[in-house]
Amino acid sequence: MPDERDGALEDGRYDAFILAADTRDDGVAISCTITTGLHRGDVIDLVSKQFATRDPFDLVGLPCTLVVVGDEIRVEP
Repeated sequence: MPDERDGALEDGRYDAFILAADTRDDGVAISCTITTGLHRGDVIDLVSKQFATRDPFDLVGLPCTLVVVGDEIRVEP
């Protein structure tokens, strides 16, 4: 299930890694930084239900891909 996003990334796929993660009632809050392209260095904050069963500490430093479609963003580990 995609997560709602706050920001203005163009539709597409963005290589990133997880900087921080914290458990929330509605999932895991994660901060990701984009590692390539025009948005390199941008930090994206979102809450993901996808990682709700994972220990947030184990997510820090993992590479991922941010997939942006319309007003939604999905994180692919």
